[in-house]
Amino acid sequence: MPQITIEFLLESKIGVSVEAIGAKVIEKAVRRRMAVRELTDPDAYLRQLQTSEQEWNELVEMVVIPETWFFRNRQSFTFLEEYIKTEWLPQQQDKVLRGLSIPCSTGEEPYSIAITLLEAGLRPEQIHIDAVDISAKALQKAKQGTYGEESFRNKETLDLRARYFENKKKTYH
Repeated sequence: MPQITIEFLLESKIGVSVEAIGAKVIEKAVRRRMAVRELTDPDAYLRQLQTSEQEWNELVEMVVIPETWFFRNRQSFTFLEEYIKTEWLPQQQDKVLRGLSIPCSTGEEPYSIAITLLEAGLRPEQIHIDAVDISAKALQKAKQGTYGEESFRNKETLDLRARYFENKKKTYH
């Protein structure tokens, strides 16, 4: 019964459906957190989860999976670039385009949006992107703006990486 309550809490508090994550993933995360807390009683863990913001955050970090890379789902960025060039920019030449990236994970998504907008012809001062994520750890990494080779998985991103990032010992800033 505590498992179902925890699944319900995750869905109601952070909007993540059990179907999207998987009940087994949640169950495994709960077991790991119980082991860290040296708890064997699921009801005791549920009580701790309901009274400790820190424990709640730790569970959320274990449940969310930050699988991301630059220009993931390339078709979306191709569409955005064409829309900006053909529809938005001709009518809004001096306006600021505001975007929102949810979830932004470790930053690859909002940076991909920014690069796409620059490539479409917007000037940096015309771009404002807000980026949010439920994971505090992912946001911290995003703020650092440092990425490894694994963040550039598509061949077409290598040229953009060379133009928009500085290579410092196989990390890109």
